[in-house]
Amino acid sequence: MTVRSLLLLGCLAALMISLPAAAQASDSDEGSVTPTIKLVELVISADGGEDPRPQNPLGPSQRNFRLRLEQIRAIAADPSVNGVRLKVEGIPGLARSLDLLDEIEGLKAAGKLVVCYSEALERDDLLFASAADHLCVPPSGMIILNGLLAESMYFKQLLARFDASVEVLHIGDFKTAFEELARDGMSDGQRTTLQNILDEFWEQIVSTIADQRGMQRAELEQLFAQLIVSPELAQTAGLIDQVGYRDAFDAKVEALLGGEYELVEDYGDRTKEDIEKMLESPFALFALLPALLDPPTPEAPDQDYVAIVYATGAINSGESAVDWQGKVSSMGSETIVEALEAAADDEHCKAVVLRVNSPGGSALASDMIWRAVERTMQRKPVVSSMGSLAASGGYWISMGCTSIVAQPSTLTGSIGVVGMLPDVSKTLAANGIKVETVSAGPLGDALALMAHGPSEPLKAAMIGMMQATYDSFIIKVAAGRKLAPEQVSELAKGRVWTGRQAEENGLVDVLGGLVDSIDLACVLAGLDPASTPVFELPEPPNPLEQLQQSLGVMTQARSPFEQLLLGLGFGDALALAQRLVADPRPLHADSVQAVMPFTFVIR
Repeated sequence: MTVRSLLLLGCLAALMISLPAAAQASDSDEGSVTPTIKLVELVISADGGEDPRPQNPLGPSQRNFRLRLEQIRAIAADPSVNGVRLKVEGIPGLARSLDLLDEIEGLKAAGKLVVCYSEALERDDLLFASAADHLCVPPSGMIILNGLLAESMYFKQLLARFDASVEVLHIGDFKTAFEELARDGMSDGQRTTLQNILDEFWEQIVSTIADQRGMQRAELEQLFAQLIVSPELAQTAGLIDQVGYRDAFDAKVEALLGGEYELVEDYGDRTKEDIEKMLESPFALFALLPALLDPPTPEAPDQDYVAIVYATGAINSGESAVDWQGKVSSMGSETIVEALEAAADDEHCKAVVLRVNSPGGSALASDMIWRAVERTMQRKPVVSSMGSLAASGGYWISMGCTSIVAQPSTLTGSIGVVGMLPDVSKTLAANGIKVETVSAGPLGDALALMAHGPSEPLKAAMIGMMQATYDSFIIKVAAGRKLAPEQVSELAKGRVWTGRQAEENGLVDVLGGLVDSIDLACVLAGLDPASTPVFELPEPPNPLEQLQQSLGVMTQARSPFEQLLLGLGFGDALALAQRLVADPRPLHADSVQAVMPFTFVIR
């Protein structure tokens, strides 16, 4: 038996030992009378994971983003629930936040009281806290209001210390991907694009908070100009409703609800009684073990339904990859094509929602998915539902859909291509390493990057391939969006657009969220949105495979520099640079990238 197998069995044994103990835990005051007024705690977090989650038969429900939206709708429709207490622990990006805020408005429209208590409030927290009917901060609480800041890191000088460099080739004036590796500082095109994005985001954030609090925009911006705002001043300005400690807040909530209430922290999850029932037999754990290690594959409904195909992460050829938590870390064209073909072949599937959250990636892999979308549309409508990011390759796979839906803050467009050629020949020479080559045939040594860096024939071939890819991109956008190629050319050049701007320019059809996309797919298919079931693809990963992958990840050591980049929020840029630089092939099918033109962190 291998060490990995022993570790795996140890983890399972610990799980089996801990569950009975958890199930035997007794509730406090079991004999007390349960209040008839019910308040549900709704946690808002930064987890915006959308792909299907594997179900744990012994634990709490695992909800992806769609199911979290459905949970809020279920609360709104539940007559036994009187209100909701918001607990803001982070936000899942601006675009997904707008989806959640729509559902919170649905709670209020259904007559549910929405309250929030927070010891500290920051700009992003206020997006949700400001939606509360009653918002309270303690006298010693801190309210930090700052504008938006985008940060990008440039590594040319660092690479130069090791006599290394990167040559970036791009088609499109605003296609600035990988410039962080080739420049000392930000290009004018990138600065212009980032400024445009921040201005759009700022407008949406300020207008949302002001509208929800019934404030004038100028009044709110005056508070932002102070950076740190006292709770008393915030209450005077109408940003919050109460300055008080938790006991005073609880008393106020009781008064608003009309009496003592029961706080439900696990609405819709398995209860202690559910676990006890599963564990009544001493052999129950062994019976549940197969379902834990290898849960049954979800089956599509045997009635008319809408399929959601999740297209998440950077686009690569091959199969999708998942991280140790079971979340998709990269989108494989083979996986998405297979999911689209499954939906197209099922006669009960009447429409498809392609849910895109991707910065793009391989142009070739993007084109394979685009073709699968085209083939699916020959049999049923396909709606592209854009999340926070559907740019470059993410737009490529969406451009031919029957309809495209995006939030105003979605980042999309970026119609352009880029390639990167690293040069470490001087690094090797400086360290006493001489690379000799032997070749045969025309241009046999043209790809010898370690010997002499990128050659002129290699660069010429790359540029030719990139130009052909870019021209194909333009033509397909024009055909899918029913625009003149000349018009698309003006909208392209690698420029990133917000969803609002893309809708104005004809690159997007409708402004809305995931629920709106599903409803639209139902309407296009002649189905009733209120009663039509939804089936998610691709199928969720096997929990056993997740655990095995996590054991492998835990053995990987990172340098202090890598840890610094991860801590600063540049993990995605680090992973992409590592993958491209480490590829020993200077020219291959995925060399041309239709990828977001920059990596940045908004603070």
